[in-house]
Amino acid sequence: MVDPNSKLQMKLSESRFPFSKRMVNFFNSLEIDTVEQLAEIPLSKFTCFRGFKVKCKSELIAFIKFEQIQNYFSD
Repeated sequence: MVDPNSKLQMKLSESRFPFSKRMVNFFNSLEIDTVEQLAEIPLSKFTCFRGFKVKCKSELIAFIKFEQIQNYFSD
């Protein structure tokens, strides 16, 4: 059986999701390396970050769906 928390420990760079250069730079600027670090930020707070606009929001949602990690995120 797969540990449900193993997705939390996954590094974003290990994902097969095709992140844009903008999104990679966004994660780097916030020093976010793992899904767990990403999930610590409520989804509603992302729009407060400089540079996080509609395209980044769409990409983040697509990544969450791609990795099936919706249950780790809060509004």
